[in-house]
Amino acid sequence: MSGQTGDGLAGARIVVTGAGSGAGRAIAAALAGEGARVALIARSAEALNEAAAGISAAGGEALALPCDVSDETSVEQAIAAAAAAFGGLDGLIACAGVGLYGPVEAYCLADWNQTLATNLTGVFLTSRAVLPHLRASGGGWIVAIGSGAGKQGYANLAAYSASKFGLIGFMQALGAETGAAGIKTSVINPGSILTSFAGRPVEEKEAAMAKDPGKRYLLPEDVADAVLWLLRQPPRAWTQEMNLWPF
Repeated sequence: MSGQTGDGLAGARIVVTGAGSGAGRAIAAALAGEGARVALIARSAEALNEAAAGISAAGGEALALPCDVSDETSVEQAIAAAAAAFGGLDGLIACAGVGLYGPVEAYCLADWNQTLATNLTGVFLTSRAVLPHLRASGGGWIVAIGSGAGKQGYANLAAYSASKFGLIGFMQALGAETGAAGIKTSVINPGSILTSFAGRPVEEKEAAMAKDPGKRYLLPEDVADAVLWLLRQPPRAWTQEMNLWPF
């Protein structure tokens, strides 16, 4: 099974980070619904077990692997466990992220470091760990979830924007390194998603939409659909970057 064969997703062995909630959880459920075997990675064991139980109840196969994507040892152990359980790997969907916002003038170094460690270094660590398994499988996919803030900087989002701008560059370089091995690398840059990301409750966002008819959000399932579309592309086609906006 590889991203270059043109096969369906049934039986594909895919790691999803940030799978405990939001878009990551929706992506994992969508992949499992297509017959993929999914390894779920996030920091919260409780959230992962709940997500895995939901997938199992729907007839899918999921493995919960608590892991901090910014920790090198934790990542290597989790990816090794996923590969051992599934007999190899065919893909990685890197969705783990944090949103710690504030003005540069008052922004603390700890928040800056955590933002880059999770949103950028986490993708590097998980990608590096899965690459030998994808090469052994004859190819595959690495899809990273970026952000519209990776295309345009916004006030109070300097650290977040820096991490997402850097993510796009990292994925372009990774694609140049791995394309010959049949590994497709893609970035999806979604606009605002209707989740509790960055500590903003869904209810608050729904209230904002009610007050402003022009305010729109993507649903987590919209991002999941975009991932499925990328993975279903024929072997000859490769989408390096996708901008996904609410309509």
